[in-house]
Amino acid sequence: MKLTFHTVWGYFFVAVAAAGTVVLLTWSWHPPVGVYIAALALLTVLRGERIGPKDRSIWTGAMLCLVLLEINSIYKDRKEHDKEQADARNEQLNGFREIASGIEQGLRQNQDHFDKTMSRLDTTLDRVGDSIKTQTGGDSFAFITFTPEPAQAFEMHWNNFLAPRGEPYFLVSVTSHGKYPLRSTQAIMMDDERRLAAMQEYNKHPNGDWIKTINSADTEYQLPYLRPQSTEAPQGEVDVIGIYPMPRGDSKKLTINFSAPNGYWNEALHLGRVNGIWHECLSVLGPTVKQTKHSFIFCDSDWPEGKKLAEKDWVFTPPKKQ
Repeated sequence: MKLTFHTVWGYFFVAVAAAGTVVLLTWSWHPPVGVYIAALALLTVLRGERIGPKDRSIWTGAMLCLVLLEINSIYKDRKEHDKEQADARNEQLNGFREIASGIEQGLRQNQDHFDKTMSRLDTTLDRVGDSIKTQTGGDSFAFITFTPEPAQAFEMHWNNFLAPRGEPYFLVSVTSHGKYPLRSTQAIMMDDERRLAAMQEYNKHPNGDWIKTINSADTEYQLPYLRPQSTEAPQGEVDVIGIYPMPRGDSKKLTINFSAPNGYWNEALHLGRVNGIWHECLSVLGPTVKQTKHSFIFCDSDWPEGKKLAEKDWVFTPPKKQ
């Protein structure tokens, strides 16, 4: 067999293409994109025009192998590029996740620290607030009650008060309500029946002081300290503060205004005699805003009429629109 120039080069390029194919199948490495194209261009130049059919088939096979190798190289290069990009994105995402995790952990630690600080602050404020309420009285209040006492033929003493001999009377007591003590409490009890009698007496001698005449019907009480409700004293402090005469009729209403460091409150006291027995029912408004919306009512259980009166004490009709 006679070897020609084209035949030698054809076999050479076939050998190169075969070696490239082996590399392609057994090794993931590949030359840079364009190397096989350059080889194909060189092969085209060396091929020439005057070659026989046998040489043409060899050269064509070599060129085809180079084209396939270049295509494969392009795909591998693209695959490697995509992998590098994916690895870079994953690395960035992992970095972002670490940063986000650190930020989230920091925020969580800050929130935990803030919650603990606020919890301690709330506890401190509660203690401070409770201490202030203990000094001022908080939402505690007091109310006055009347207890009917029969006439006695002998002298009867209640604390420093002397009961009238031979006449029935009311024993006046004050009761504290709430978990905080009350200090420096003042109470003024106003008796409309007494005021009317005083004004009638004033009209007989109009040259006097009419304000003093009206105030003479009021009774003032000074209450230095009232214990709060507790396990030992579930009803609070109940203390006798005076004696009051029986009314002439079968009913009476008294209004008592209280003042203390924690504010002001008002009491309406209803007295009623049913079948010869005196009953009482009272309502208290204040001292807090909440307690001005829902009054405190205390009544004898066997006097429903009195409870109906107490429920109407602090019902205010809104003004009519003009």
